[in-house]
Amino acid sequence: YSVSYASGCKKVGTYKVKITFKKPYSGSYTKTFKINPRGTSVKSLKASKKKLSVKWSKQSKETSGYQIQYTTDAKFKKSIKTKTVSKNSTTSATLGSLKSKKKYYFKVRCSKTVKGHTYYSAYSKIKSIKIK
Repeated sequence: YSVSYASGCKKVGTYKVKITFKKPYSGSYTKTFKINPRGTSVKSLKASKKKLSVKWSKQSKETSGYQIQYTTDAKFKKSIKTKTVSKNSTTSATLGSLKSKKKYYFKVRCSKTVKGHTYYSAYSKIKSIKIK
């Protein structure tokens, strides 16, 4: 068999691989695969009155932004809120309107938009903090 694929398959995006069978076999098989951006991790959480500051590690290659999810549910099943950061040079965000005396859980992931489609990395490990 022979394998053919597009050049530049190391960058974030969706690509196709075509496997063509050689004699005495016939036919071909095409498979699509995705390359997602690298992930990041939450560096620190600082709580104040009804506000919180989140800092994460910068991911400069193959990233166009970040997505932060937070909730009071430890298993991230209900009332999840999402904040999107559209610059990859930004490594912190301030979240307001949080309930005091409650414990919040946070996770962050990287995003990259290619040809109108957004690709996401895996989420970071979940971190928690109690709001003052």
